Amino acid sequence: MTEQRAALTGVALPAYRITPQASKTLHDWADKLAAGDLRLWQLPPAVCALYWLGYNQGVASRDEEVHQLRIDADRMWLLAMPATDRREYLLERLDNAARLADRPDVDDVLDEAWRMYCASLDTIREPVRLASTEHGREAA
Repeated sequence: MTEQRAALTGVALPAYRITPQASKTLHDWADKLAAGDLRLWQLPPAVCALYWLGYNQGVASRDEEVHQLRIDADRMWLLAMPATDRREYLLERLDNAARLADRPDVDDVLDEAWRMYCASLDTIREPVRLASTEHGREAA
């Protein structure tokens, strides 16, 4: 069954309904999943698909916050170092970026090194790397 319901955009979209028995079954399954009495693989594939869709959307909705928290944690990690160690660590990263940027296909090595160094600040605890292409291979 369907009925028209206004969406957040103001456009009427169909709102789908299920029978009270189906609704009760889904609620029972949700309760059993939460209690650990039922495993996801035991449910019908269509229900699993809805579960994973919701899960993936939930994870994606927090991606930016997780990214910002990771940057904050890395900043605090750096600040916890003694000033001389922190300076040495950052200079070593800049040197690594310069080594990676010194390639035959790069016209301005200093600009490329600085770009790579700045891009690596979001992942300060990981080694400086060449940027990956959209196919997952490292740039030449």
